[in-house]
Amino acid sequence: MSDATLDALIAAIDGESAAVYSYGLAIPRLSGSLGDLARGGLAAHRLRIVSLRQRIPVADQPASAGGFDVDTPIDATQAASLLAGVEVRLAAVYADLAAASTGMERRDAVLSARECAVRSVAWGGEPQAFPGR
Repeated sequence: MSDATLDALIAAIDGESAAVYSYGLAIPRLSGSLGDLARGGLAAHRLRIVSLRQRIPVADQPASAGGFDVDTPIDATQAASLLAGVEVRLAAVYADLAAASTGMERRDAVLSARECAVRSVAWGGEPQAFPGR
């Protein structure tokens, strides 16, 4: 594994950890179908962390993040805005991972970027252009 790929995998783990933290802050402010959407997003991000960590040799495993500088949402609108922002930033991280990867890792990174972009729009974010054709 190249240093660039390792760095991109670690950045993706950090981004996923931030997403899990943010979903944890947002879920109490969301109810009904939005709460269901948030719980599904939280589960997806937790699974991604496990999947990403399995790709990194034990000696290169990053430490768990100690905390995040995130404003706690006070209502559903702020919660949705928080999650839209987290997802769009994470889509960019996965685009970087795709650029640093090859084969199935690249495919997985592209699919992850797409999933994050779709979730961002579901939370009210603006659609973003993907690089490439």
